[in-house]
Amino acid sequence: MRLDLEDLVDVQLPVFRDIPELDPEEWSQPDWRRKLVSWMFGQARRKAQEGRPYEEWDESWKQIGPNGLPGDLTWEEFVAASSQHRHSQNIAGTRPLQLLTWSGDAWLLPRAYTELLDRWEQREGELLTKARLCSCGAQGPYWGAWRRNTRTGYVTMCPPCSVVACRPYTGHMRGVLYESPRRRNTRADDYLCRLCNENPAAAWDHCHDHGYLRGPLCGSCNTREGKASPDWFLQDAGSVLHLLECRDCREQRTLPRRFHTGVVLAHLEQTERHPRCRRKPYARELEYVHGVHRFELDCGWHTTGRWTKDVTVAEAAAHVRAFVDASLALQEGATTAASRLESGKA
Repeated sequence: MRLDLEDLVDVQLPVFRDIPELDPEEWSQPDWRRKLVSWMFGQARRKAQEGRPYEEWDESWKQIGPNGLPGDLTWEEFVAASSQHRHSQNIAGTRPLQLLTWSGDAWLLPRAYTELLDRWEQREGELLTKARLCSCGAQGPYWGAWRRNTRTGYVTMCPPCSVVACRPYTGHMRGVLYESPRRRNTRADDYLCRLCNENPAAAWDHCHDHGYLRGPLCGSCNTREGKASPDWFLQDAGSVLHLLECRDCREQRTLPRRFHTGVVLAHLEQTERHPRCRRKPYARELEYVHGVHRFELDCGWHTTGRWTKDVTVAEAAAHVRAFVDASLALQEGATTAASRLESGKA
């Protein structure tokens, strides 16, 4: 597009607001001015806090300097940092920092370019509004949680409409192998996702260690099970019981191998403590050598509060078994309580 580099206008950037100060729906709404502000203050915060202990962090990075940038951030540092993240720090497929100018009082951009970004922002907002609208007229959350992958493509469907359109999964495929003809002849998208119970399922999830089906999952839950951090996935009791839908995992009181370190990490964070600190440490796996997992633990509050812990494969398996037994006991307790409640009503 043709730009008159002499015809500049005040960008009128908004006041910086940190993420906790924003409504959740504001986080990713198309707003190119707020995005520019977020880049500036984000880099200023990183510069101010880098290499300094947490106790010395302050709010000085929020003060605007004479160059229009917050904190001690220089224009050269800002452009260099932005260049390292070219895949994310662009707006409408363009690089605004190549045209942004500080006049001494305000940030300026060519008028034609600001009009282009305003049109992009408006059109993007219109498309997002349409993507949030279910056929019943209900409007979903901004984050696109109502977008469903169906046989005819992606549609917007609210949870009540999903429940009407799909059948609940009752566990009738438990014990069926993923490669079984029975699985191939049964469509997963006829059912609701057994984890979130809101979205139509997109695929049959199965145990990669033993090959047995665990149940139908939507695309989001299936991705979360396969790629999310194991210790984070295991925090939800429903997720653990889903993994135990595999016949062999349940009978052997184990979980798929990729989740073993997650169980051990959670156990170490609950039981290990730095002698000078009662705070729960942060644990991460360093290496696995000759049948031994080595973990590093860090209390986060003391410079000496970092140490290592070795856990053998046998010890890890014992932790997993105890974790599985506890999860199944909770399930049995909940089932018993529900049965007593039903008996009382009868």
